[in-house]
Amino acid sequence: MSDDIHHEAWRDRVAPDLLDAVRQGDVPEVLRWLDDGRPANWQDSEGCSLVFLAVYHRQWAVIDSLLARGASVDLPDRRGWTPLFWAAFNGHADIVSFLIGRGANPDVRTEDEEWPLFWAVFKGHTSVVRHLLLGGAKRDQLDGDGHDVLWLARTLGRQDIVAILEGPRARRTNRPLPENSDGTI
Repeated sequence: MSDDIHHEAWRDRVAPDLLDAVRQGDVPEVLRWLDDGRPANWQDSEGCSLVFLAVYHRQWAVIDSLLARGASVDLPDRRGWTPLFWAAFNGHADIVSFLIGRGANPDVRTEDEEWPLFWAVFKGHTSVVRHLLLGGAKRDQLDGDGHDVLWLARTLGRQDIVAILEGPRARRTNRPLPENSDGTI
């Protein structure tokens, strides 16, 4: 997987001027295109939306403008990745925080049953894990083999993430505390 978006795929169905406006954060120009009939949820042949492109370029005002015009913050691409999923996978905590603040679903799953918190734990993106949990991501989702993210963090030796997942907030959710080898908690 890559931290890149295939911009050449965008050129098949949309004016390059609109794409440039999104990349450059030119809100008035983006809104002009929407007023001229371009749908806020437009996607290219790979399923990348205008919101996805704006997220990639960290154009916060463009994202807010698109959302105000009815664009979905959770519109997936052909792989089933939403902008939040992409940001979590690539370790962009600032984007994760921004998107959750705009209503992105932290527990969205792809057809392959992948989800943002799983990939953040797998890749060791500690700050992304924190933002996802603060945004309401469920710790108890299971992968196809019946494992949760705490198991994954322990297995990969990601002690900082284990501490986060076992922290005080985990105890408030009535998760049983792990027993020591002598049976005590």
